[in-house]
Amino acid sequence: MQTLKEIRESRGVKQVAIAEHMGITRQTYASYEENPRSMTIDQALAVCVFLHCTLSDIFLLNEVN
Repeated sequence: MQTLKEIRESRGVKQVAIAEHMGITRQTYASYEENPRSMTIDQALAVCVFLHCTLSDIFLLNEVN
């Protein structure tokens, strides 16, 4: 599993580009990179569409809290 930041950087994408796609500020997007679980499912899906990745690429989906 890669972090959201690692996936974004591996694709050469700037935070501001994803933020604009999502209709949020760069600062808000940066906070999602620090804590991806703070995103709604719709926001997470929007990030995945933009970065051409899956939710399981970003989140450990079978993790028990």
